[in-house]
Parts: sequence; structure tokens; C-alpha cells
Amino acid sequence: MKSKESKTSLALASRGLKLAGTVLILITLLNFILLIVPPDAGSPSWWLNLTTQIIQQGIIPLIGVAALLAGIACEVVSGAATETDTWIQTTKKRTFRLSLILGLIFLILIPGHALAALVSSQQAIARIDREANESLEQIELQLQQQQQLYLGIIERDEDTETLLQDFLGDEPLNEEQLAQFQEFIENPDSIDRQIQTLRTSLVERVQARSSRAKERSRFGAWKSIARFGLTSIMLSTCYLNIAFLGRGMGKTAKRAKVKRRPATPPTPPKPKPKRAPGPPPSDDPPFLP
Repeated sequence: MKSKESKTSLALASRGLKLAGTVLILITLLNFILLIVPPDAGSPSWWLNLTTQIIQQGIIPLIGVAALLAGIACEVVSGAATETDTWIQTTKKRTFRLSLILGLIFLILIPGHALAALVSSQQAIARIDREANESLEQIELQLQQQQQLYLGIIERDEDTETLLQDFLGDEPLNEEQLAQFQEFIENPDSIDRQIQTLRTSLVERVQARSSRAKERSRFGAWKSIARFGLTSIMLSTCYLNIAFLGRGMGKTAKRAKVKRRPATPPTPPKPKPKRAPGPPPSDDPPFLP
């Protein structure tokens, strides 16, 4: 009774593992194809996204391959099939070939992802430099406009209260700003010093922000290379090990078949030789001395 229940459990486990393994492999391969379509080979960001997504999903077909092989093993152990069955040999051969292909793909993805990450980082750094230059140009333009505005107001021959009223309107200023504007009126040369100080402060702020953004971009690129590179190496190693293991099993099976010899029929036992019959009895009386 226990043997029958064990066989039933192994049959159910075999069916579930084979079904789960097949579904995992097919779904992942479909996702890989959808990631490639539509292709944009000239964009480093497309390559970076493609390699990242493939490496992230690389563990799923590995689980599918393991589940499929485990399902076949359960079916063989339960006695429902043998290793010499055609469908088992075909399924194993295709699974090992798929493992070899995936192992080579993940091996190629290691330098591919690293190159895409570095190129994307360089493009990000170039964009940061471009935005920083645009910010510096805007700062310079605003400072020049502000300087001309100050000089245009101060050069007017009016009293201080009228200048403040025209410049500020209804906007209130604190004591420090009022004192600064009063200094501008009394000493117009101080405007250049103030504009230069403000220019230096804003330029340093833009450069510091740009430098931090560049460092984050470089660190993110090397972090991505280390993370997905190591993951791709481990996935490639697992797939190639499965492929070479299957290749070794196939060679062993072939060698066993070659060495096997047909059984010779047993030789019949040789008949024992018969003794020659003695001389016939004589009627003469025996000789007595």
C-alpha cells in the first residue's frame, strides 16, 4: 500500500515539476524576445536596459531547467518511464542545449553590460556639463541685467527715497538690504564688487552640484557593473555546468552501450565417453597352476 502511494506522489510531483519548468522557461524566453522588440541598437540606454532586464530575469529559466530535470527524475524513480525512453532522451538533449545557449548568452552579457553602463555614464556626464554651462550662462546674463539695472537707477539725478520707491515698489526690504542699496547709491563702484562676489558664489554652487552629479553617475555605473556582472557570471557558470554535466552523462551512456556485448548461449555439457566392452566369456575352464 505504501509503495503504491509513493508512486502516486512521485507521479504527481513529476507532472507538476515538468509543467512548472516548461512554463517558466517559455515565459522567460517570451519576455526576452519582447525586450528586444523594437530594437534600438544605436542607443546605449537601450542596451543598458536590455542587459539589465535579461540578467535580472536570468534566474527564472534556471529554476525552470532544474524543475524540468527534477520532474524527469521523479518519473524515472517512480517506474513510469526509463532513461532509455525516446521522449526523455529528447527532452534532456534540448534542455542541455538550451542551458548551453543561455550560458553563452550570459557570458557575452558581462562585457556588453559593462560597456553599455560606461557609455551611458559618459553621456550622463556630458549632459551634466551641458546643463552646468547653460546655468552659468543664465547666471551671467542675470547678473549683467542686475548690474545694469542698479547703474541705471543710481545714475538718475533723484533723491534716495525716490530711487528706493522706483526700484522696490511695494516690496519690503530688511535693514541689511536697505543698507546695501544705500551703499550702492553713495558708492557705485561697490556694485561691481557685489556682482563679482555673487558671481563667484553662484558659480561655485553650480560647479559643486555638477561635481556631485558626476560622482553619482560614475558610482552608479561601477555599481551596476559589479552587481550585474557578478550575477551574470554566476548564472553563466550554472548554465554551463548543467550543459557539460548533461554532455558527460550522454558520453557515459554511449560508452556503456558500446562496451556491452551480446550474451552467448550456454554450451551444452559434453557427453561422457563410454568404456569399451570387455572380451566375451569363454567356455574353456580357467587355467589353474
